[in-house]
Amino acid sequence: MSLKHTVQAGETLWSISLLYGVTLEELRAANGLAGDVIYPGQELSIPTTGENGEAEPEPVVPTATLPSLEGGFPLPEGSYTQQDLADIALLARLVYAEARGEPFEGQVAVAAVLLNRVRHPEFPNSVAGAVYQPGQFEPVANGSINQIPNNLAYLAVLEAWGGADPTNGALFFWNPRKVPASSWVWTRQVKLQIGNHVFA
Repeated sequence: MSLKHTVQAGETLWSISLLYGVTLEELRAANGLAGDVIYPGQELSIPTTGENGEAEPEPVVPTATLPSLEGGFPLPEGSYTQQDLADIALLARLVYAEARGEPFEGQVAVAAVLLNRVRHPEFPNSVAGAVYQPGQFEPVANGSINQIPNNLAYLAVLEAWGGADPTNGALFFWNPRKVPASSWVWTRQVKLQIGNHVFA
């Protein structure tokens, strides 16, 4: 016997495994998945761990470790809601897709821009809403948002999550070598450049 879960925008296989207290391996096996890519609207089977096949979908919120998709990563002491963990995972995917190879400060800055947007009235007020807002982030359009982040991306996200913001409130970032001079983004006041990204 297994439960059914319909994937929502912003959810990852990892966040769903945390929600139901099952391992990634169990979740992959129950759904015949070779990797971790899932899509909104997809129905997943959730393996049960109860006796006699009874469902026990108790949410599990680890406070000691934040398991990345490729291993373990220590969370700072504190309490994290299920939504916090899902948001951290999605932010790490965005940082990895947008800024891997950038200086660590630049990766923190990318996470901070997204969190600044969540707090700003002109943008969606949730991490998933801001990440998946149409036309905002190339990795969402090209699918690279679904790549597994590395631990450095998690580190950067946790720095920003804790309040670090090298951009001092920026709401936009882009690579000036990839954006034409005619783009509207150049009407924004550039605050600083870190690595290959400018922040405005």
